[in-house]
Amino acid sequence: MTQAEIFQRYVELCHTALLEDDRVLDLLRKSGIHDSFLFESFFLGNADGRILEPVGENEEIFQKLVAAGILASDGKEVLRNRVMIPIFDENKAVVNLVGYSLNPNTKHKLRWLHPGGLFNAPFLRNCKELIVTEDPLPCLLLIQQDVSNATFLFGDDQKYIHFSQEHGIRKVFFTFEGKARLFYEFLQAGISAHRVDVDFERLRLGTARDYLEDLFSATSENVGSSETILEIENGLLFQFPHLRYRVIGNIAEASQSLRTNIKAFTDQEAYVDTLDLFKNRDRQNFIYNLMDRFSLRDQVQLENDLNQIIETIENLRGKKTKEQKQTRPELTDSQRDIGMQFLRNPTLIDEIEEDYTRLGYVRERKNKILLYLVMTSRLMDSPIHTILISRSGAGKSMLVEVTEQLCPPEELHSVSDLTNQALYYFGKDDLKNSFIVIGEKEGREGSDYPLRELISKKSITKAIPMKDAGTGQIRTVSITVHGPVALAETTTESEVNPENLNRCFVVGIDETEEQTRLIHQQQRKNYTLEGHLQKRELGKIIEKHIYAQRLLRKILVVNPYAELLSFPTSKLKTRRDHDKFLRLINVICFLHQFQREVKTKKLDNGEPIEYIECTPEDYRIAYELLSDGVLDNTLDDLPSPARKLLDLIKGYLQKRSQRDKIPVEKIVFERKDIREYTSWSFAQVRNNFRILRDYEYLALIKVRNGVANQYRLNGSYSAIDFLHTILSPEELEKQIETATK
Repeated sequence: MTQAEIFQRYVELCHTALLEDDRVLDLLRKSGIHDSFLFESFFLGNADGRILEPVGENEEIFQKLVAAGILASDGKEVLRNRVMIPIFDENKAVVNLVGYSLNPNTKHKLRWLHPGGLFNAPFLRNCKELIVTEDPLPCLLLIQQDVSNATFLFGDDQKYIHFSQEHGIRKVFFTFEGKARLFYEFLQAGISAHRVDVDFERLRLGTARDYLEDLFSATSENVGSSETILEIENGLLFQFPHLRYRVIGNIAEASQSLRTNIKAFTDQEAYVDTLDLFKNRDRQNFIYNLMDRFSLRDQVQLENDLNQIIETIENLRGKKTKEQKQTRPELTDSQRDIGMQFLRNPTLIDEIEEDYTRLGYVRERKNKILLYLVMTSRLMDSPIHTILISRSGAGKSMLVEVTEQLCPPEELHSVSDLTNQALYYFGKDDLKNSFIVIGEKEGREGSDYPLRELISKKSITKAIPMKDAGTGQIRTVSITVHGPVALAETTTESEVNPENLNRCFVVGIDETEEQTRLIHQQQRKNYTLEGHLQKRELGKIIEKHIYAQRLLRKILVVNPYAELLSFPTSKLKTRRDHDKFLRLINVICFLHQFQREVKTKKLDNGEPIEYIECTPEDYRIAYELLSDGVLDNTLDDLPSPARKLLDLIKGYLQKRSQRDKIPVEKIVFERKDIREYTSWSFAQVRNNFRILRDYEYLALIKVRNGVANQYRLNGSYSAIDFLHTILSPEELEKQIETATK
């Protein structure tokens, strides 16, 4: 049996059960529901458990009923002891089942199998006005009085907005208080929304067609059409029947708090307070004060008011976030020409380096190109990542900020504060193919693990307990955020989590005096007339790169010479570093995709796949980028700042050795000597000395109390050169030439 057949059979059984149960029929009659056409037209039923009889020991039928949602996994009927109301689609097929309890003591009176479907949808699709009730019985009373354009609310509120927009419904009447958020969203969608005070007791006791006709045909003013929620400057105005609330604060910006200034008032008096609506204690104190000020005794209603205010603000925040998450816009012909001219430039890499310089970042060609490639790799299935390590003020933040400007804003996430749970609460695809930039290590405290998972597995999943709106039961729900993402991270810390390090290229910033001199020169130039005139052209440079990035499309990149390459094997961590090197070559090819021939390969099933191939030129660029320390820093266990300090110590000792005619390994020195020689800060020297001691590059000499610690270089230190095990570009070309003969 299909699910549709199962639903149909269940509806028939429940309908028969209702017609045979005088007790339930009597309860419905007392509620005013008595016309036979209601039972026949909507196939009302009673879930009395008889569905379990044909199941018996038949495991196959049992599993189908569980899959359909009619039975729980423990064998209990989900809608048991409730009036069953089938939900039909516009083709009269059963798509959902709703149960309503006639027991006044039942806490959750309304229950449904899933949130989808609309009651009375086949009739409503041809209406221009919609009447909504909170429960099924008032809705059935209205239909019984020939007000056929009625429905009751259950499940997802947004489906009512979508249905109304799709079928041209222009006006909606709410017959109950509450659902302020839905009321507000109707207004925002351009659909007239009104609240109508219907005397349902009058409907229950007899014919009231004339009364209803007069009520719903009255003008908007006569039926209380004043908007329940109004947007005001810096806040919202809620106009509920018993109280009005003016809520002011930074309500549109998503955060973990909702601190607002609230004024509750009537025509006679007002009460003003400041509270965090996300804190239960603040809300309860506010409610008690309202009860005292306005002589109100309905605490539940006041709690409902605050809940509606919170729901509306959260929905507003969600909309703002969604608006900020733009889709990639279509480019005009002129914008395409600008971007394409850049992408087809034979000296594309040189132009990128020159543009960074024009944007204010001087020298450091390799760092610029590598970070630009990291940003570009966000569009690939296997991006690359980087960590920039340097002392404070060296310029790593500026390098990242310039790169951020060149990335399309809809695909950039730059954060300075990232908690350990924050990544899990992005939208399912909000981070997909994004460039993520994280500030100092303190800005990502606790988030190392989800970051690593997002990098390695390209998705993260979190299981959380959540209350089911239909059943009221707690169930475990999994939320997943998909990648891939490209990550750039900056830090002044000498020690970075090694699990993060071996997934990223480790880049150091030039901290030499010559680089400082060039930076000062650039800073002075910015204050000249020429500098101001150059700034006027910066916008064009940024736009050019954004246009180019939006033109890049996902395409398979193949490395035809990959099997000819070599890589260091001396350390276990090179298993990951080798893959990073290959991905870097692929990213370079990907950036040059409009300078590569697009090839097609047909699979065995006839499906064609398009791809481009890496060239020896791509390898040459990658080889040059990883020379002079970048690959050394990536492969070596010693953190980059500690390595730099070790090189400086070696230079200092060589000068002293030449001056004093003493072998380097016998020279004794203090941290103060190195601070004066390098101009490094006290904290930087102290921390990196500790690391060099741990790695046994420095030996601490025992001295008396009160005398500064003294050190000696522990043996001779020679720079590590990993490139001798990697093919040079010239050697690769020879290998390719030999392989093709």
